[in-house]
Amino acid sequence: MTMAAVAETQEQYPQYRAPQAPNTALIEPDLATVEQWAGQRYRFLDGGHLEFCGKSLDEARVQARHEIVDLALVHTRQYADPTITDAAVVDQRAIVLSGHQPELFHPGVWFKNYLLTRLVRNCGAIGINFLVDNDLCRETAIRVPSRRPDGSLQQAVVPFDAPRSAIPWELRRVESMDVWNSFPDRVAAALPSECSADFLTTLWPRCTAALQRTGNIGLALAEGRHRVELEEGLQTLEVPLSRMVSTRAFARFSIHLLADLPRFQDVYNSQREQYRQAHKIRNAAHPVPPLAQQSGWLEAPWWVYRPVDPERRPLWVRMVDDTLILSDRAGWQEQIEGRLDCDQAATQWLEFLADGICLRPRALLTTMYLRMFVGDVFIHGIGGGKYDQLTNGIMQEFFGIQPPPIVVASATIPLPQHAEWCPTSLAEIESQLRAAKQQLWELQQNPEKTLMRRIESGQTRLTESQRRRLQELAAEKRQLLQNIPPRGEKSQWHQRMSTIKRELQELAAVQADAVEQEIQRLESLAQQAAIAQSREYPFCIHPREYLVGQLKRLAQIDSA
Repeated sequence: MTMAAVAETQEQYPQYRAPQAPNTALIEPDLATVEQWAGQRYRFLDGGHLEFCGKSLDEARVQARHEIVDLALVHTRQYADPTITDAAVVDQRAIVLSGHQPELFHPGVWFKNYLLTRLVRNCGAIGINFLVDNDLCRETAIRVPSRRPDGSLQQAVVPFDAPRSAIPWELRRVESMDVWNSFPDRVAAALPSECSADFLTTLWPRCTAALQRTGNIGLALAEGRHRVELEEGLQTLEVPLSRMVSTRAFARFSIHLLADLPRFQDVYNSQREQYRQAHKIRNAAHPVPPLAQQSGWLEAPWWVYRPVDPERRPLWVRMVDDTLILSDRAGWQEQIEGRLDCDQAATQWLEFLADGICLRPRALLTTMYLRMFVGDVFIHGIGGGKYDQLTNGIMQEFFGIQPPPIVVASATIPLPQHAEWCPTSLAEIESQLRAAKQQLWELQQNPEKTLMRRIESGQTRLTESQRRRLQELAAEKRQLLQNIPPRGEKSQWHQRMSTIKRELQELAAVQADAVEQEIQRLESLAQQAAIAQSREYPFCIHPREYLVGQLKRLAQIDSA
């Protein structure tokens, strides 16, 4: 690959990494650029050729934006009084979007909502956070630092509900109210004595009230967290993704893609392969599996499930004349008559949803729709930012448009006790560990050179006889290496080299043992540092005032 090709790849597929230093944030691009984007509506200069059910892209965007803001207002008003009260402002303001699964995530994820508020305040934008409730709820537990009997740190797993098989968040109801209600007490008992569960203790009643009203764990966790945000002055709306799919604009978008599924599948798979080559990915499932074709069926990037059968399965589509046959190929099948009559086909799609069939977009399709039809800026975390580079390629090739911009934002905020628990950073410990392992390798492979350096620096002392023997063996080894016999005559040479190496290693045994002990010490210290300095602990086990203060500082909300 030429330097020009490397530069082009880096521009098309930029690399994002979580901040390493504690209490720092990543905002890419810089905040000034992000505010410039969020201060105005995005205009597609190259979308005039597109039509969706007889509507231009601009007309389709107007409908989609109003539908989403209406849904977000309805959802948020169930438990709060949002500052935005009139959906008509959608025609004048930019819409900034973000989203995540409705879980107890770490502060780096929460930072996106604070950045949303920064853009609402500074740019007059509408900020909407999507609850990605079509993702699987795989675990109902959090990990927290805890103490072993010897005082060292470990991670404890504390469930907030009894386990069950993974199903989408929108269908996940509580399995055990006893586990749910006792969650704050069990977290407090697991945490080291110097930590407090006060934030969780005040958060949980809000979550419980929401659970009693909605019956859904994801909605309960999200509402409790959003209530805290509103109390802290954040100005965002929220809406579950499962509500978005019931809009007519999204139904029309879905029919538009399904009616041209063979071409969309080709573009999807070819862009996926380009992404994989650029990132040198070998795992067949990354970043996403290819869309398949089997026995006349085309796989589409949607999931299908039902409350009575909550297992997520791919949506398969077969085209017969003017009919779209939809199936999960596991018992459910329906058809849409008249696929060329887009609006009528969209009505049939919405009827399936009304009957309880969950037709849900996969991740790439979700952000594709939200960026193309709803938002002017989308704030991703690091993982989403990487994957949406693939979305950009698909949108450019399939629709022939330049996608609206994305922002990648995250923060690293460990628990405030991390420095007390382990003053040395994990990165520094790992650097020392690499150096020690290299030193051990040198003592094992070239003991004479390492010993001589250590003797010269005063790090190692040998008896006079040991030093003479070291010099003799080193000289003999050099002589043997200068006179390597031809192939077939090396038997005695190899034997002598092995004997010399073994004797040199015996001379270095004390030093090697000391380095091995140092490696064990550093490995143990690295394990403790990883636990102490982790950025992955859920936001609700941090001290609320401390954490909110850090997030506001990093998002520069107080200066807004």
